[in-house]
Amino acid sequence: MKTYFTVDNVKIPVRIRSDWKSKIRYSISGKSVNLTVPKYYKGPMLSHEVSKLHDWCIKQFQKDPKLLSRFRAIIYQNGEFIRVYNKDFQLLITKRNRKTASGRINKNNQIITEIPQGMDQQEENLLIGKLLSRIFANHFQKDISDRVHYFNEKYYQEEIKSVRLKNNQSNWGSCSSNKNINLSTRLLFAPQEVIDYVIVHELAHLKEMNHSARFWNIVKRVMPDYEDKEAWLSQHGETLKF
Repeated sequence: MKTYFTVDNVKIPVRIRSDWKSKIRYSISGKSVNLTVPKYYKGPMLSHEVSKLHDWCIKQFQKDPKLLSRFRAIIYQNGEFIRVYNKDFQLLITKRNRKTASGRINKNNQIITEIPQGMDQQEENLLIGKLLSRIFANHFQKDISDRVHYFNEKYYQEEIKSVRLKNNQSNWGSCSSNKNINLSTRLLFAPQEVIDYVIVHELAHLKEMNHSARFWNIVKRVMPDYEDKEAWLSQHGETLKF
C-alpha cells in the first residue's frame, strides 16, 4: 500500500507493508518513508499509526534536515541550462495531452522533453528528474563504461560482464557476484575524481566482496586519498540528484 503526506510543502511517499509476523517499524529510505505493521492493523488502527509515523518523521527531519531534502524535488524551468558530467545542456520542456514522458538530446546539446500536462508541480519535477536520469544514463553510458574498463585494465584485470548507469538513490554504486557493475546517475554531477573513486571502489569488490581491511587496502593501493572522496560524498551527496 502506498500513500503520501506533506512536510514543509514537500510531498513524501509513504509505503506501508504488513504481514502476520510483523512488528511496528518506522524507517526512512532513499525513496519513501516506510511503515511496517501487523496484518490485523486496519481502518482506525492503521490511520492512527500513520499519524504517529508523520509525527516521528517531523522529528527526524528536524534532527537531520538532509533527510527531508532527499524528497524535495528540483524545480526545472523551460530553457534553463543544466551542467552534467562537466558539459552544459539546455532543457526544453513541452507539455502535451499524453500519459507518458519522453526525451532526447539533440546535436545542439538541447534536451527535448515532452511530459503530460495537468500535473502538480512536485509530481512534474519528479517526473522530469527521472526522465533526465534516464536520458543522461544513455548519453554517458559509453564514457562511464570506458572509464570503468580503463581502471580495470590498469589495476585489476578482472572480468566485467556489464556496466550500467541507473537511477540509484540508496547507493553510489554496486558490484554483484555476477560481475555486473552499476553506478548511480547522480554521480554525473560529481567531480571526476569522485566518480573515479566510486569506480575504483566497485572494481575492488571484484576481488573482495566485502568491506574488510583487505578490501580497503585494495582501494588504497589505487587511490591513496580515497577517504577524501568519501568525505566529499558525505558532505555533498544530498545535492547530487536529478
